[in-house]
Amino acid sequence: MLRSVARTSCLSWMFALTIMFAIGCRGQVAEPTKPSTSPAAEVQPVAAVEVPPPEPPFVLEDGFDSLAFTDFEAFAAEAGTWSATADGLKCGGKPKGYLYSKQSYQNFTLRLDYRFPRPDNLKDEAKFKGNTGFLVYITGEHKLWPICLEVQGKHVQMAAIKENGGAEPAKVEDDDAARQQARKPVGQWNSLEIVSKDGALAVTLNDTPISKCEPDFISEGPIGIQAEDHPFEVRHIRLKRD
Repeated sequence: MLRSVARTSCLSWMFALTIMFAIGCRGQVAEPTKPSTSPAAEVQPVAAVEVPPPEPPFVLEDGFDSLAFTDFEAFAAEAGTWSATADGLKCGGKPKGYLYSKQSYQNFTLRLDYRFPRPDNLKDEAKFKGNTGFLVYITGEHKLWPICLEVQGKHVQMAAIKENGGAEPAKVEDDDAARQQARKPVGQWNSLEIVSKDGALAVTLNDTPISKCEPDFISEGPIGIQAEDHPFEVRHIRLKRD
């Protein structure tokens, strides 16, 4: 029996040596790879995007009355041509026509903001064809276009004065250099002020005087807003009788 025990101990010892030898032959375990600290691998900071400050709340000036969509009638319009918004109105652009105020005005100051939606592929602002107009002293029958004076809303001629519908040519002074400087990019709001005094007009764009004209043979009538093939929005329409 002693031989059997000795034999078993010997076999156990040999088995233990075999296991130790196998472990020793496996070599050292490689250390985990450390993250690279080279400059190329460092995370670069994201450049901050400049966010324009929010517009201050609109406050109606003393002496001015707001004009809403319901203060106008439409000529040559379809269902989608004109619609009311929270602070003004929106035009789909087609068909050509115009809104005209239910009341007639002579001496007044008219203020409003308007903008065209900016096309995604627009690269050259000088080639943008966005067009509308703000009519003054609408006279006679309604047609395309009625007898009146027009303050251009067309992007490239913003705030210019012209005659419509067979009206006598207006005697206009116009500052195109001032227009180019004052006009905001397509898609942003531009502010117009139109001052009427006994048939003479003075037009300001974003607080910059642009054009004026002498009195002509018309000096009173409804005011209007053109639909001329291009969508746009108008807001904060307000008027003060002088």
